[in-house]
Amino acid sequence: MLKMSQSFAIRMALWTVLVGYMACDFFLFKGPLQRELRAAFSPEDRVVRDISRGICARVWNGPIYLSQVDRRVQEKLWRSGRAVEKISDEEKKILRWAALDELITEAVLRIKVRANRDDVPVSDTEIDAEVRRFENRFSSSDKLDKALSAQGIKSRKELRYRLAARLQQEQYVQARIADAIAVTEQEAKEWYDDHHEELIIPERRRVRHVFLPTLDHPSDEAEAALAGHLERLRNNQTDFIKLAAEVSEDTFTKHRGGDLGWMKKERLPEDFSSAAFSIVQATPALIRTKLGWHIIEVTGVQAPELPSYEVMKDEIITALTDAKRESAVKQYRHQLRLLNKDKIEIYSEMLTGG
Repeated sequence: MLKMSQSFAIRMALWTVLVGYMACDFFLFKGPLQRELRAAFSPEDRVVRDISRGICARVWNGPIYLSQVDRRVQEKLWRSGRAVEKISDEEKKILRWAALDELITEAVLRIKVRANRDDVPVSDTEIDAEVRRFENRFSSSDKLDKALSAQGIKSRKELRYRLAARLQQEQYVQARIADAIAVTEQEAKEWYDDHHEELIIPERRRVRHVFLPTLDHPSDEAEAALAGHLERLRNNQTDFIKLAAEVSEDTFTKHRGGDLGWMKKERLPEDFSSAAFSIVQATPALIRTKLGWHIIEVTGVQAPELPSYEVMKDEIITALTDAKRESAVKQYRHQLRLLNKDKIEIYSEMLTGG
């Protein structure tokens, strides 16, 4: 007959006591072990526990905290020069939902990219360039640090990590949508043919003026003075360049012959454009605007024209590619959310609090 060692007998006795306690806890007393196990597997209890910890959503069981949502809201308000204290409760709820939606999509994408990181390697050179672009947005190191703090970024190291992750995500998405954003020659040509009216460059005129403001001169005196100078111009007793230098009070143009450059009608005030685009070229005229009196002269006219397809081709392809990219990114992110919807839990009551 085998003889048990003393240590083995002690271990067996302890195991017997432990198993006995667990059996009593689970089946007789409904003790702490049973409660913890039920809480771990009970959705209702887990939701209560998550909410008590400030969790407002889970993505693949990873938590998104309300503090993260509020930090994202503060970041967006900070970029627009607003403070969270100045917004209404209703707007705050809307901004929280938008921020949570972004964080969920980013979390799903982050998990997807992490599982396929070898498909889109990002070099240190690319990360360095991204960090420099971010830092160059700020005029000083102090302003950069304040911006990082406002966005919940604790250090430059964390900034680098976040920018690297975002760069990898962007490149991953770009690789997945590359085929969807390609623009063919036929598409570009069809767009050009369908948008002739939008592409026509309107009539442009080059105008020069001699100006006296009515802010500094009585209107009738300014009018009389320029009327006399206009008569001298018409009688070839002076020239426009000399008159602008001697008389005009437009300091920006008086030393360059009063030249205002090439102008489009829709870019000018109505009281100026109606005259400038109706008088005959090389025929100076006296006009009144809200600012004062002008002698104006049209020195050049470019008729409306439609640029050729070859001239517009690169610009059209770029615009169509950008439009396709924006649409494709939204579509890809939407599909990614749908494919992972059963891995997303949202505790909406967390977003309606103060």
